Amino acid sequence: MGRLSFADKLVVVTGAASGLGRALARRLAVVEKARLIAADCRADRLASLKADIESACPSRVYPVPVDLGAPGGAKILFDKAAATGTVYALINNAGLSFYGKTLDRPFAAYRELIQVNCLTVMETTALFLEYFLAKGEGAILNVTSLGGLISLPYQNVYAATKHAVQSFSEGLSAEYRGQGVVICTFAPGGIATEMISRSGLDRHFRMDSSLLMPPERAARRALRAFKNKRMVCVPGFLNKLAVFSQRVASRARVLRTTERIYSPKNVRAGRRPASSGTRGEREPGRRNR
Repeated sequence: MGRLSFADKLVVVTGAASGLGRALARRLAVVEKARLIAADCRADRLASLKADIESACPSRVYPVPVDLGAPGGAKILFDKAAATGTVYALINNAGLSFYGKTLDRPFAAYRELIQVNCLTVMETTALFLEYFLAKGEGAILNVTSLGGLISLPYQNVYAATKHAVQSFSEGLSAEYRGQGVVICTFAPGGIATEMISRSGLDRHFRMDSSLLMPPERAARRALRAFKNKRMVCVPGFLNKLAVFSQRVASRARVLRTTERIYSPKNVRAGRRPASSGTRGEREPGRRNR
């Protein structure tokens, strides 16, 4: 089998209204010439995305306003996508994050994060995987995180959800190998999106840091790896180094280093140390995916 091609094929992107999701959607339509199902709960931003893309190219965009944090959100998305046409690929990008000590919030506050980042992603993946297997072809890209490959102190629950999706995706790729469906993951470090401020990470990381990848560059790398059917893509030298460090140093030592990087104690008045953050588009505590 050769590389994936999205030209004139229907691709679903979740969390498509802003940040990495918007960059993925725009590149798929404008550069890859795909037809697009753009899912997010912010209908006004989906309308803006549709107008932006359709003014730049003849690709068709089908907005699907849906709250993936609500019960049944994954099934609603699947049903609307399947009714639109023959879906070729799914990109699960929607996600949430919190920054701070784990016990600074009641654990109930993490339930929505776990639902959106983990349970909904798994359910959406399962629904589309069954559909793709039935027709004999398809492709799934789950956007995880550097936090799905290493531990992230002060983003513990976020990292746990990303570890779960990373393992889930890799396991599925082995279970269904050779059946016409490609399953890949994209595990970026910091991307300069709204999630930095909405999660509270802006107290710690500068949005203009050279260590935060622009969403357009991240989208380009994600789609290049997806087209090449790479099971796991970690973009950026420092992110690759962080993953590799666990092979040559003890996990305890790597964890101490990561804790120092992310510690709120490193924040100084008027200064925010540059470092890598995470990716996402949704404000914690609000159903605005």
